[in-house]
Parts: sequence; structure tokens; C-alpha cells
Amino acid sequence: MNPLNQQERSQPGDTGAPAPVSQSFPLWGATATVTVTEPDRLGIAREAVDRVIADIDAACDAYRGDCDLARVHAAAGRPVQVGATFHALLWTALHAAEVTGGRADPLVRAPRGAWRSIVIDEPPGSVRLPAGATLDLWPTAKPFAVDRAAELAAGEARCGVLFSLDQKVSVAGPPPAGGWRIRITEDPREARRGDDPLGRDILLRAPCGLATCGLSALERPASGGVARLVDRLAGRQPRGPWRTVSVTADSCVDAGTACTAALAYGHEAADWLQSMGLGARLVHEDGWVLTVGNWPAAPSPA
Repeated sequence: MNPLNQQERSQPGDTGAPAPVSQSFPLWGATATVTVTEPDRLGIAREAVDRVIADIDAACDAYRGDCDLARVHAAAGRPVQVGATFHALLWTALHAAEVTGGRADPLVRAPRGAWRSIVIDEPPGSVRLPAGATLDLWPTAKPFAVDRAAELAAGEARCGVLFSLDQKVSVAGPPPAGGWRIRITEDPREARRGDDPLGRDILLRAPCGLATCGLSALERPASGGVARLVDRLAGRQPRGPWRTVSVTADSCVDAGTACTAALAYGHEAADWLQSMGLGARLVHEDGWVLTVGNWPAAPSPA
């Protein structure tokens, strides 16, 4: 799922507004892209994004022994003082578990419902896990980072911003004329080549979040929490019949949480998404497509 190159697609002189510009860079085993509606403010937006990334790394980068997540794990059931970003990430993960009935469980290799035993703020500013439990925050930390990066960048650059990472998108601030044009696909590599026959272009016209998740992609080697999501779903619900789920919501966190839950709900996914009032696009393992709720419109033919 990639933002299309707005500068190439825009026709100079159509609106008198400058075409949005983008900058891409490697991040957490994937490619991140920040796009702004005002070309001269791209640097300001990128600086804001970099600060968000640094905060997330300090909170839960698995390769840093001094991050909050590593210290919480090392405490083996004792309370540990953590920073504000880790607190926000953990509350986000617990909320995702709550609204999905435990299907977006942040604990790995733990009994069902053990996430309810996580203690926050006793004493104030601390976190305590059940003894022997391990947290996997990446399934919610990535969309959390995408949302926070887009919001901070839009606020500081004072323009419309789209930030995308690993099939997750958040848009903030005023959109470009006509909206943000996004390519939905099962494989980001296919989006770049334009070879995905099941791909779809959509328009996002207001601040919101978008996420795509698919079992077919997750079964390939992946990085971070994406690979662990397969292990989490295995044994809880049968895989399928949906091989890819895309969701739009008020935030990328909500969209990503709904994608995770929909894959776990299996045959009941469409009904659950409808009950939550979410727009979604589901690709069946046989190749046909079902849209749910207020799924974004496709762009008009040029």
C-alpha cells in the first residue's frame, strides 16, 4: 500500500497549488514515506517524523537493551519505571486487546486473557507484567508511530501530511486538491511495478488512518511484530477465508487493530467490521473482493 507520486500525477496549472512531494527512507525493516502538500516544508515534516521514531525506539526497540520494553521484560514480574511514550504504547495495545475481545493480544506465549493482569501505575509511572510474560507491542506500535508522525509533522509544517510505513498510512492536516491517492495492494513491491491485478486506487479526503494486512504476506519472511502476528493467530482461529484485509478508520491504530481482528474473526470478519462502523475491503482466498461500510471511493478515470 503506497502513496502514489502526486507530483507525477498532478497536472501543472490545474488548481494553481503546488504538487505534493515525498521523501522515502528505510525504517524498521520496511520503507517509510513522508509526503507534504507544501514542497518547501518537507524538511520540517521529516524532522518531526524523526523525533517520533526516536521516541518509539527508546520505548520498545527490541535491539536496544536500554529501552523501556527490555527493562520491563528483565524485571520478571516486578514494577519498572517507564517513560510516557511506552505508557502510551502499552495503553494502546491494551485498548486494542479490549475492543477485539483479546484477538489483538499484546502478550506472546501467555494464557488467553493474561493481558488483563498487566499492572500500570503501581507505583505511579511504572509497569508490571505477569511473571514470565513477554510483550509484543509492534502490531500496535507501528500504526501508533504512523499516526503520531503524521499529526506532529502536519502541526509543525502547517500543511497536509501523509506518512506511510509497512502497509500503514495516516493523513493529517488539509489534503491536496482531489484528496490523497493511495494504492491498495497485497504486496508493496507489486504496487511499485503496477502488476497487482487485485490492487486498487482509492482517495482519502480527510484526516484518517488506513491499514492493510494479509495472511499471504505474513507467511513470507518479515520483520518485527509482523512475523509474530502469524504465530499469535495460529491456533486461535482458522486462517482465511480472507487473504487480505484493508480498513479505514479515524486513526491508523484503529485501522490496524481492526485488520488484526478481522483476520482472526475469519468468516465472521465482515459482520464484525460492519458492526464497528468501519470501511473495509476484504480479498477472499479465491480472489473475489468484498467491501464493507463506507469504503473510500476510487479516483475518477483521467
